[in-house]
Amino acid sequence: MGKLMQTLASRDDARPNALPPAAFEADDVFLRLRGLTKRYDNGFVAVDNLNLDLPKGKLLGLLGPSGCGKTTTLRMIAGLNSVTDGNILIGDDDVARTAPHKRDIGLVFQSYALFPHMTVAENIAFGLDMRGISKHEARGRVEEALEMVRLPGYGNRKPKEMSGGQQQRVALARALVIRPRILLLDEPLSNLDAKLRDEMRIEIREIQKRLSITTVFVTHDQVEALTMCDVVGVMNGGKLAQLGTPEEIYEKPENLFVAQFVGRANVIDCEIVGKDQAKIGPTVYRCDTKGLSSGAAKAAIRPHRISLTPDRDRALVSNATNSARGRINRVTYIGDIVQYDIAIDGATLKIEVPTASAGHGFGDGDTLLCEWKPQDMLVFGR
Repeated sequence: MGKLMQTLASRDDARPNALPPAAFEADDVFLRLRGLTKRYDNGFVAVDNLNLDLPKGKLLGLLGPSGCGKTTTLRMIAGLNSVTDGNILIGDDDVARTAPHKRDIGLVFQSYALFPHMTVAENIAFGLDMRGISKHEARGRVEEALEMVRLPGYGNRKPKEMSGGQQQRVALARALVIRPRILLLDEPLSNLDAKLRDEMRIEIREIQKRLSITTVFVTHDQVEALTMCDVVGVMNGGKLAQLGTPEEIYEKPENLFVAQFVGRANVIDCEIVGKDQAKIGPTVYRCDTKGLSSGAAKAAIRPHRISLTPDRDRALVSNATNSARGRINRVTYIGDIVQYDIAIDGATLKIEVPTASAGHGFGDGDTLLCEWKPQDMLVFGR
């Protein structure tokens, strides 16, 4: 392992298994945000009292729609946006009012921000030059960084001579060559085509894990967040809607916003009529009411968690599942899946079936049974 990797690895101890936030030990935490707030002069609050902990060597994804505050949060960590209130602790240092160049942070922008008149090597060495690193040492560190991002021998090229994916690697090398304590990535894959984005997603994650560098990754793409990150923070309206592992965020959303934003969900008006029981139309279904015992609510069911059975096979339906008779209103072919729109009890369910398993001969107007497990029907208060 080269000096760059040794330095980064020594700062952030490798911890290969993702832990849920509740399991973090205080000594593990490397980045702490406490009451972080950004309020503009016109009164608009972009980030509202944000609190979170990120352990050493972990990758946090800030996920949310445009305007939710995720990029503003990253820019406050970087020092590019001022902090109205709150603290940003890196290790034991509160850097909330520290100049950006003194925070020891590596940053990769969405646009890569490479200097077009400089060679690749000069771009990567820029931060080293600003820190007064000798030419001899800088040359060695640049070569090592190029090896790390799989671009050996590219140092004399200009950015315009490289593909988007190669430019992105150069930007990553430039951020890492200064040996930062924390790496910040601001939607770095959004300018790439789908195939290259998939490749770079894997590559960035492998480099991050190999170096064990504490990283914050901003994205609006749930696939990136779920596949790359140890911890995902879903943001909405400047607040943290939920913080958890990718599995927790998807399987156990704490509120309706997260259930709808991460993955797809059927959302249906219902009424809670008892512990873990909710009524849709005239029918009572078993479900997870999350401790609620009465009142109007919303039920969320993932489309792929609902199975279809011909109505004539009703006797085969398990008593352990919920079932409802429905009528197909629409069948839509979407490549690897077939989507059925089915009317039940005055509501419409969208149900997704893998194309390879969809050869049941179901069509518009057919009546069939929809089945789902009680734990797959999540109910949230209005």
